[in-house]
Amino acid sequence: MKFKAIYAGILLSVIIILAGHAQQDDSLVIKGPYLGQKLPGLSPEIFALGIVSTARGEFNAAFSPDGKEFYFSVNESGGRETMKCMIQEKNRWTPPQPATFVSPQNDCDPIFSFDGRRLYFISTRPKKDRPRSRDWDIWYVERTGKGWSDPINVGPPVNSDVDEYYVSLTKDGTIYFASNRAGGLGSFDIYRSRFVEGHYAKPENLGAAINTKHLEHDPFIAPDESYLLFTSVDRPGGFGTGDLYISSRRRDGTWTEAKNLGKTFNTNGYDFCPIVSPDGKYFFFTRKGDIYWVRVEAIKKLL
Repeated sequence: MKFKAIYAGILLSVIIILAGHAQQDDSLVIKGPYLGQKLPGLSPEIFALGIVSTARGEFNAAFSPDGKEFYFSVNESGGRETMKCMIQEKNRWTPPQPATFVSPQNDCDPIFSFDGRRLYFISTRPKKDRPRSRDWDIWYVERTGKGWSDPINVGPPVNSDVDEYYVSLTKDGTIYFASNRAGGLGSFDIYRSRFVEGHYAKPENLGAAINTKHLEHDPFIAPDESYLLFTSVDRPGGFGTGDLYISSRRRDGTWTEAKNLGKTFNTNGYDFCPIVSPDGKYFFFTRKGDIYWVRVEAIKKLL
């Protein structure tokens, strides 16, 4: 995702490999929780094959806290990244459709706030103060009586003049994200910004237990901040280009040394976009242009 210069070749291969996948069938009647899918066990399975996971190449999986909305990201022809959604209405899910707030630029990596009142995402859309800028920033929309508001830029100190990627939030509003801002340990590091008196505080680098001289991105933080999932690129001892890692937060606020999730979750390719469903039951991630899911116990046993 996002790192286009790195992933262009990978994405082309993915598109070719997935050409045999079923295309989305808008005539399907989809009912029940989790898009009516059979619930997974302790081994990862493709999520909603032919509905969400198709030959187009999808990533990221964000359910609303009430389980009645589902947002995900899609690689479109020409390299644009955008978001689609499915809404549960009278126990039936609508077919995937563009999110109401997407732009002609890139928009991806949706995630809901804990109360479901906001939906955060990242975008390269122009900013009012810097209309020619095309770096990735964190944005959000808010619920109104008529749907979602116009997108709002989170602003500094979270956003900077360089890239910010992949948002995750705790119950108290603390925001986790990745950035290639100056002063990091590697090309991209994971940061945290506390929400204090209605404002985001200066972001803190999570330090050497999480970040290395390599590239770290796509953080998912547990709502109670007890553990962190993320992707690291080309880290020694990994299984592929990008691997999924996990770390626990100690009582004193420090982090345990990040642990590779192992070959159950990591392949010789690129594994990314970790996220846990709001009910805490299922772990979603992305590989080879498809979204996978598994019972959360499969990763918690690694803590």
